[in-house]
Amino acid sequence: MNWSEYQEQAAEFFSSLGLNTKIEYELKGARGIHILDVYASGNFNGISFNWIIECKAWKSNIPKEKVMALSAIVQDVGADRGFLLSETGFQSGAIRAARSTNITLTSLEDLSFTTERFEVDSLIGKKNWEIQKAKGRLLEIKRISEAHEYSVERTLLFGELGVIEMLFEDALEGRFPVAYPTKGIEFSTLMQLIRYADGYIQRANSWSIGNKNS
Repeated sequence: MNWSEYQEQAAEFFSSLGLNTKIEYELKGARGIHILDVYASGNFNGISFNWIIECKAWKSNIPKEKVMALSAIVQDVGADRGFLLSETGFQSGAIRAARSTNITLTSLEDLSFTTERFEVDSLIGKKNWEIQKAKGRLLEIKRISEAHEYSVERTLLFGELGVIEMLFEDALEGRFPVAYPTKGIEFSTLMQLIRYADGYIQRANSWSIGNKNS
């Protein structure tokens, strides 16, 4: 992959995060004009930010000097953060120079993995929260209705939601296919497991005192 292709891929990645990106963007700083590989800007909760992304499609590790150069540009234009991208890695001096600074040394591969991991964690966290609410509702029904204290269907629903929580733990650790041995079910993807969970969450949320024991 050559430099221009790497530059394009970097811009596409940051655009996928919902940021506005520009390639070879000319930006004036306090000490001069800089041509940036990729310039990314966005807004979070009403707070705007801008990032500078430097792309190094090198076959060797990136030296300290490139970190220092990017740091100087970031300071000169007042950017919030600088990203130095390399798929081959960084020299030890570069890593030390970037510590405790607003310069991030990384690769597109690592950024993509981190983003995917964050999305998985967020999805599972949301579903576990929904499960907790559904289980709480079933417990409340048990509390207010003696007739439902040992309701077979309510008890089975509560137990099934607990099993699904454990299945999500396996999914968090990437143990695909996620197996449900007692039912002979396997989930090849997270979305399959989520659809299965949604069915039981919906059943738990629609359960009412009027339901009869099954």
